[in-house]
Order: sequence, then C-alpha cells, then structure tokens
Amino acid sequence: MTTRATLPAVDCDPSPEGHGPISVWGHRPIALQRLINAAGNLLFAHDVPSMARYTAGKIFHDLSKPSSMFGVARNTLPASGYLTEALAVAVKAGGPIADLGKAIAEIAPDLRWYRSRTGPFASINFVRGHAHALMVGPGGMEERDDVHIGATIMAPYSRFPDHRKKHPTVFLALSRAEVRLNDDDWSVRSPGGIFFSDEGNDLAMRCTGNPLLLFWCQRVRSQS
Repeated sequence: MTTRATLPAVDCDPSPEGHGPISVWGHRPIALQRLINAAGNLLFAHDVPSMARYTAGKIFHDLSKPSSMFGVARNTLPASGYLTEALAVAVKAGGPIADLGKAIAEIAPDLRWYRSRTGPFASINFVRGHAHALMVGPGGMEERDDVHIGATIMAPYSRFPDHRKKHPTVFLALSRAEVRLNDDDWSVRSPGGIFFSDEGNDLAMRCTGNPLLLFWCQRVRSQS
C-alpha cells in the first residue's frame, strides 16, 4: 500500500510556478469569460460535493474581478495532441459538460502547455504522455497569483505520479478518469464528475484506453 510517508510533498504537483515569457495589459478575452461561465454552471450545481462547491465559490468570487495582465505565449507538447479526442468525449456527453468542452476548444490555440516532474509510481510514458495548460494563473491567459484554472491531459495507458497537493483543488473530469484520494480505493470519474482534494492530501490518477482530461481550479493562499 502507498503511504503518505512515501510521497514527495510538492515535486509532482502540477500547480504552476513563475510567469510566462510575455504578458500585456488588456481585458479578459470573451472566450475566456465563456469558459469561466461554463465551468461555474457545472461547479455550482446542487449535487456537487459540498467542499468542491465551497472552494469553487471562493475561486469564482475572486474571478469576478478580472486581472489587467494577460499572457500571449502559446505552444504545444506531444500530449496536447490528445486534446481534440478528449474534448470530443465531453461534447458528446451534451449539456453543461459539452459547453465547457466547446469553451476549452475555443481557447485551445492560445494555451501554453507545461510538464510536471516525474515521481513515485509514474508510468514509463509519463514524461512525454502528459501536459498541463493554464487558463488563469502565473503564465496563463489571464495573469494572476490568487487563483489558478487549468487542465491536465494524459495519453492512454498512463499514470500520473502519486503526489501531495499544494493547494485546495477542485477537479472536473471531461473524460473517463481513474482517481485515488489518500488511501481510498481507486474510483472511476465519468465526464462531468467533480471531486475535491484539499491541501496536503495525496492524489493518484490514471487512465486506460482513452486520454484523460481533467479541468481543475485552485485558490492559492495569500503569501502576505
């Protein structure tokens, strides 16, 4: 059994650090606002787990005041090539999850992708087979340091390293994903499934024959 003592505190966590290479003054893009609205429609539904809805409420309260700095850097990584396939699953599901999938597809050409370090129990294809994109946060489309909104994509038959969360994080599955929180059993999250991992909790995730795509948002504790 994997125990908390065997896990690194932060090395594999995908939380963004630093800033993108270029940012400019401006206003929140309409396409990004559409994504925020679509995510909110899902995260504030009545059947969302209470801690996920509570944390999302704080995040979206902060987002109600847009930043004035926006990133203009964009790139691709090998794993980002699975995005279209994964989003097709969300769109096929219909309803609010389809709206979020379409919103991500709209901004996809403007995303900057990055990788995490590898770590305990990662699959051998992990380094090349994963990528994260930041919509809001350091180096994101909207540059800010109080909240992070992003997505994680993984190639079929890959496993993310077991890691410990830096920040309270709300996850929303846009494809089939297998997830384990702390020492719980593995559970399957279907498109539209929402779960919460608190700061300091352990998280493992993997996929089989389909790409994994998770949308996530974090509220970062003030450093002041």
